[in-house]
Amino acid sequence: MHQFYCPVLLEGEVDLPEEEAHHASAVLRLAAGTRIGLVDGLGSRAVAELVLVGKRGVTATVVERVVVAPERVARIHLAVAPTKQMDRYEWFVEKAVEIGVDRITPLITERTERGKLRIDRLQRVAISAMKQSQRAWLPRIDELTTVERLLAEELPQQRLFGWCEGEHTSLMQRYHPASDAVVLIGPEGDFTAEEAEQFRSVNFNAVSIGSARLRTETAALTACTWMSLAQQR
Repeated sequence: MHQFYCPVLLEGEVDLPEEEAHHASAVLRLAAGTRIGLVDGLGSRAVAELVLVGKRGVTATVVERVVVAPERVARIHLAVAPTKQMDRYEWFVEKAVEIGVDRITPLITERTERGKLRIDRLQRVAISAMKQSQRAWLPRIDELTTVERLLAEELPQQRLFGWCEGEHTSLMQRYHPASDAVVLIGPEGDFTAEEAEQFRSVNFNAVSIGSARLRTETAALTACTWMSLAQQR
């Protein structure tokens, strides 16, 4: 059964968003009477039947709707510096959504090499990954955010940042899976010493993610994988 994203998923008839409608009608060439799956990214999943497929839109009638409980006891928030090559960052977003993450913040640091991002493109990547992995919850994808702006937020008490230099503890030893956590991952040149001190001043703990020096997207995905699996033990 083909899966479609429908952010407004109520009882009765629903209209698919323009991009999803185009995929159903022009790409898959589905006809009225076909049953499809719908997900709103907010925990609701439904089986629906197409009643109208045309150039002006696609409408379906909800046959059965269920609410899925949140997937994790504790939230996982990754704040990751954008990579110079955009396809690597998109790969990270795709895989993080498949593995399990609640929020992704593209983070502007002193050494960040990319100052612009197409957040709409990242959101499409996330939606596609959510559908492919049969998830019912869509992670929040933030706009590009400075370190100062992020630190001004009300963040969870469990605060970690990847750090290759100086004193640090293994993520596997430091992470507590029962508590919400935010993890900062720096750019290819790592965080500066000044940024590390800034993080420590607001109760962030430095962690290592394995013994090898990893690329930004690899480090972020490794952290995501470990944290998600730790919650399943």
